[in-house]
Amino acid sequence: MNAAPGKATRGGPHEAYLAIERFLKASKKPVLIEPGEDPFALASDSFTVTPRVSSLTIECWDEKRTLVRRVASVRLERPGRIELHVEHFGSKTGTLTLIDLDRETHRDAARKGARLKFRERFRQSLHRQFPDWRVVELSTEQDLHNSFSPAYPRALLRRGSTALAAIGVAENSPSPADALTFGLIWLDYLRRREPRLTIETLALFAPAGHEHTLCHRVRFLNPLAARYVIFVHDGAGYEQLVDPRDYTNLDTRLDTGGKPARAPRPGQPEAWLEARVRADLESLDATLLTQPIYGQVAQFAGGDRGIIDLLAIDRDGRLAVIELKVDQDIHLPLQALDYWMRVKWHLDRGEIAESSHFTGLSLLAEAPRLLLVAPALEFHPANEIVLSFFSPEIPVERIGLGVQWRQELKVMFRASLNTYSGKPWPLLSFAR
Repeated sequence: MNAAPGKATRGGPHEAYLAIERFLKASKKPVLIEPGEDPFALASDSFTVTPRVSSLTIECWDEKRTLVRRVASVRLERPGRIELHVEHFGSKTGTLTLIDLDRETHRDAARKGARLKFRERFRQSLHRQFPDWRVVELSTEQDLHNSFSPAYPRALLRRGSTALAAIGVAENSPSPADALTFGLIWLDYLRRREPRLTIETLALFAPAGHEHTLCHRVRFLNPLAARYVIFVHDGAGYEQLVDPRDYTNLDTRLDTGGKPARAPRPGQPEAWLEARVRADLESLDATLLTQPIYGQVAQFAGGDRGIIDLLAIDRDGRLAVIELKVDQDIHLPLQALDYWMRVKWHLDRGEIAESSHFTGLSLLAEAPRLLLVAPALEFHPANEIVLSFFSPEIPVERIGLGVQWRQELKVMFRASLNTYSGKPWPLLSFAR
């Protein structure tokens, strides 16, 4: 590109022209990103910049889209990145970003652009489903202090003194069910931050076909703690409210033998912890029988979840699900719930009693206990928040071990579940 004639105005269209020229000459994989839209790949046959006396017009296109913007100034210029102030038709202002994806520091730009695009789609979904509510906050910003993930847009909607929390899941999310963890953390955060608001509901928007785990998990959350509503979306501007009570069939089977103890190997700390727990179960909980104890009795489609599941029985005949984790895992409570609900499923149907697992022992019909076991300093700070939303039907206990657990299984603390109490939240009406 050739520079436009005349004197350059600092921060004006001419300087933007020169900055774009420098960027294109230095870039190998240039793209243009407008918030809320897919990136445009920039090439000589699909991108033009037209300088005029007092303005600069930028155009780019592909097979489906065309973008035309009037550039006002350069907002930011760094190696491999330019941010431009632009004007839309109708005098609206905005930002365009040009990024070289060949640079290591910019390779997640397309991912961020996709997140911004879904954020705007999520905003539209909220307006459709809650037309009488005002979206007062919507963000995809990461917040490590409060454990907010940028992968799931989160929102606060308000109607008078009543509010609701919402969280969305894009179609390309690798783990849609994880949104529930962040949704519960978001709901708890808003309640503490906005004490004058009554925040009754957590609304989750999940891709159609990926809502099953969310619905199963929600069925075991405390209805006194919040209302939980789930919408499925198809990516084309359509959402449908689903009822978690319709999702009652679990994809699970009973392993007739149970997984044997694994020989610990270097690089497998969870296997070491499993071996220590099996060898010294009474130190963990004196009410549990040391034998028999089984690994991963209830089987998942898809296999290993990266977490150790043990099934034991106490002296009264009540089952105990033991979840082991060596490192911090924000999703530990809900991952444990996945396994617990499957054990309960088989227990309720008499399948565990009919199996060979606890031959000669009388099984109680009561819901299994759930023991979450980890080194005391390795429970994620948000685990307790998520557990507070569990149904009282689930007897949960966190057991923190001493740092020398490889040599000695020493319990440093035990913490039982603290649940919400009170009346169920009133029903809300939703757009159909």
